[in-house]
Amino acid sequence: MILLKMGGSVITDKKTYRKIKEHVLSRISRELIKTHMVIVHGGGSFGHIVSDRYKLQNGIRDENEKIYYSIVGKDMQDLNSIVIDKLIKYGIPAISVPVHAFHMVGETFRVNRFIDLLDRGFVPVTYGDVVLDPKRGMTICSGDQIMFHLAKSLHPERVIFITDVDGIFDKNPKLFSDAKLIEEIKGDENILFGSNVADVTGSMEGKFKVMKNIAKLGIEVLVINGLVPGRVKKAMLGENVKGTRWKIYD
Repeated sequence: MILLKMGGSVITDKKTYRKIKEHVLSRISRELIKTHMVIVHGGGSFGHIVSDRYKLQNGIRDENEKIYYSIVGKDMQDLNSIVIDKLIKYGIPAISVPVHAFHMVGETFRVNRFIDLLDRGFVPVTYGDVVLDPKRGMTICSGDQIMFHLAKSLHPERVIFITDVDGIFDKNPKLFSDAKLIEEIKGDENILFGSNVADVTGSMEGKFKVMKNIAKLGIEVLVINGLVPGRVKKAMLGENVKGTRWKIYD
């Protein structure tokens, strides 16, 4: 089984509210191998813009803020519907599994519905979402957090993060022309990301920690560029592909 994350920066234009990169989403959907898999997608411009503006990751601080959680929840459902439509168009039997419907911060992440769908030959598709929080009222559960929970419970053969850069670099390649791609990372290796820009669901350093924790489970982790045709398919087939690969813990 493969666990796959479509980054929000790959399938949407993060600078423009609710703008899809239609051609990229279509091509990635065409490249997907019809196999046992779970797909998680990020929020991009559907999730981050409103969340960042009103700091929704910090919880409900004012009654008037509740409406913004509703807006982000709807925006993410709309994005999920677009992703599902595209997957179905290219023959992937995708079924939406919204996290807000079953998960609260602090609870064990329940995967029984994912397993039920996989057992019946469907592809569960979930996404970064607004979720209940017993202390803060509501907060944001990122797609990266969901990836860790699913990897821990489902033990996939391979975990693939589809991003808008070639992999993990020693510094932000969008800001520094001399940034170097790190092709292989040892399980216990640490990298400093002082030059990377944070978003509402965490900086690249935070994403790196999630990937590292998945590798600690003994699972192969790949980070590839979804903007380059063919790389998603190669990664799913286990072929050699440009990107960053974690050396699995012994």
